[in-house]
Amino acid sequence: MTSKQKLRPDASPEVLDWISLVALFPLFLTKWSLAFLFSNQKSLHWRQNCALTFLRTQRSIFPTPLLRWLVRRVSTGSTIKDYCSKHKIAHQIVTLPASLTELHPALLPPAVLHILTLGNVEAKSRSGKAPTLLYFHGGGFVNPLRSPHMPFILACGHSVRAKQIIILEYSLAPEHPYPAQLIQCVASLSYLMCTSSGLGISAEDIILAGDSAGGTLVGSVLSHIQNPSPYAPKLQIKSGEEFQAAVMISPFVRLHKESMDSPMGSYKMNEKRDYLTRIQVDEFGEAWKGDEKEVWANLCGVEGADKVWQAVFQGKGGARLVKKLFITVGTAEVFLDDCRFFGGESYANTRTVIAKQEKNKDWMEELGSGERIMVECEGEAHVQAVLDAALGYQDGVMTRAIMTWLKTL
Repeated sequence: MTSKQKLRPDASPEVLDWISLVALFPLFLTKWSLAFLFSNQKSLHWRQNCALTFLRTQRSIFPTPLLRWLVRRVSTGSTIKDYCSKHKIAHQIVTLPASLTELHPALLPPAVLHILTLGNVEAKSRSGKAPTLLYFHGGGFVNPLRSPHMPFILACGHSVRAKQIIILEYSLAPEHPYPAQLIQCVASLSYLMCTSSGLGISAEDIILAGDSAGGTLVGSVLSHIQNPSPYAPKLQIKSGEEFQAAVMISPFVRLHKESMDSPMGSYKMNEKRDYLTRIQVDEFGEAWKGDEKEVWANLCGVEGADKVWQAVFQGKGGARLVKKLFITVGTAEVFLDDCRFFGGESYANTRTVIAKQEKNKDWMEELGSGERIMVECEGEAHVQAVLDAALGYQDGVMTRAIMTWLKTL
């Protein structure tokens, strides 16, 4: 961490940004309307097509610095606070002590936890307590949590009948590149489990979940527990305990140029189906600066990673850390091949379920069996369930798969 230099984005004056936004808006509106009318993803609901064409058009019209400025005007904390206030959700903010990031306290602002109390009391874990959902949001490590995340995260909490949802407000790149987010994730989990100065929650009452970059962070913190990094304090769970579940939604699992460049790979085949592009993935990577030689950033792209994940998920060569694993990815995603690679026998060793658009119960019934499952959602794009939740659409394949599986815990 000491060798990592903080970067500051070259932000244009706010007035010029607003002028650029207004000047480009008519072109954006015209192109979005045409893209929506002539969308070739007919298998998706019109609301899903509306969101996907909006995002694709947005990124083709507006420059990246302008979009980043627009998105980052509202912080993760402000978004959560405003949403909870509007929807009358009990909300507590906890700023973690610097001692939890004791290896690098001077280089990082303190991690902040947002605790949302849901009030569910039904026993859902072996300990007889309602679980806690610890959620890491997506955004390429660069963007804060946005309001569309909130209905989705809450739906996950209600599906699993969580007592509380805890959302980590982690520091963003490029100001705070890798491994800042890993350090703060470890600190948040340490606080949850610490009996003396934290919440004293046992691992078996914790569900780890995240979308996109947040799904990566779920893997990062698990790999740190199994194979401690030099960046954060060691984190141990009690002998015989396991986390109740890990949920990785469209995770970014492999920093591998060859898979990205393959002419028959999902980056190429899905470049016009997904709203996330290779160019954008590269931009996020340049800002985040994840080390491709380290398993805590490059989850399944480094030598020895297979042994780490076989221990984490199967208990081979070490104590198993997670009772159940759920990974989901859309078949229209650029991340499809990498998620399949991570779910393979050498790593997570998941059972694959093909979730189709048709409303039948065949594939949904498969979700209840097995400890490690990866669901491939037909025709859907990156973190489709989050986009659907923002539009109030509950019948998407990814949404149904996630909520159905969470109810089995």
